[in-house]
Amino acid sequence: MPSWFSGWLEGLSAWPLVLVICAFFIAVTWIGIAGVHPFLRRMIHGDEPSNEVIIHSAGVFGMSYAVLLGLLTIATFDSTRTLVNTVASESSDLSTLYRTADGYPEPLRGQLRGLLQDYTRYVIDKDWPAHRRGLVLQGGDHRLQVLRQTLFTYEPATKTQELLHNEMLRALNAQMVAREQRLSAVTAAIPPVLWYVVVAGAFITIAFVWMLHMKQITQFLLGGITAVGIGILIFLIYAMDRPLQGAVSVSPEAFVSAYDSVMKWDDQVSLP
Repeated sequence: MPSWFSGWLEGLSAWPLVLVICAFFIAVTWIGIAGVHPFLRRMIHGDEPSNEVIIHSAGVFGMSYAVLLGLLTIATFDSTRTLVNTVASESSDLSTLYRTADGYPEPLRGQLRGLLQDYTRYVIDKDWPAHRRGLVLQGGDHRLQVLRQTLFTYEPATKTQELLHNEMLRALNAQMVAREQRLSAVTAAIPPVLWYVVVAGAFITIAFVWMLHMKQITQFLLGGITAVGIGILIFLIYAMDRPLQGAVSVSPEAFVSAYDSVMKWDDQVSLP
């Protein structure tokens, strides 16, 4: 698929995308019925209709194709669900870090809060727009490294401060793991060879409709329904294939909620 066309599809919202994909398969089906079916009818059926053989072959192939589409749908849905949980975990760890920073003495407390506010705003304002374009920025890693180095320079003076510091480091490590999982999802996708099989299977399924011998209006109706079914399933797989891009994508709402509920008020208070 050309990159410009793939970029155009990824820029569509859900409803326009499903309409475009379904319209494409409907057009292919109906054009084939009008232009290819007459030749196939003379070649396959001759003087006696052979729909039984075609329906049997279509059923055998359709079962295998349906299993493939079902497995891909489950796989892409599971990837999206996993990413949602990862984003929720990362934002929750940020909230924990920010609240735990209350136990540090000044000026370290204010420094840690400022670093966490800056990182959260970076994820919302910079990371997510880059994710939409399939890019991974390094600014977040740099900010976390500064935060980590700041924590490593702190020497707890009491047992309570030591427990607090250990909890802070644990939450930071968990947050960094969740971040790496989120970044790996930016480029994760179904291999191209599987997409070739999916598209080829769709055309083979449509070709079986072209081969049937029946009234033309019935064939157009049956073919249109088949094309819509194929289009919806392929839309679902395509839309969830890259859960940080496209029509059905994970939003940064968890980070926005964490910032608004935990950090925003302190950020406003600190303003001159």
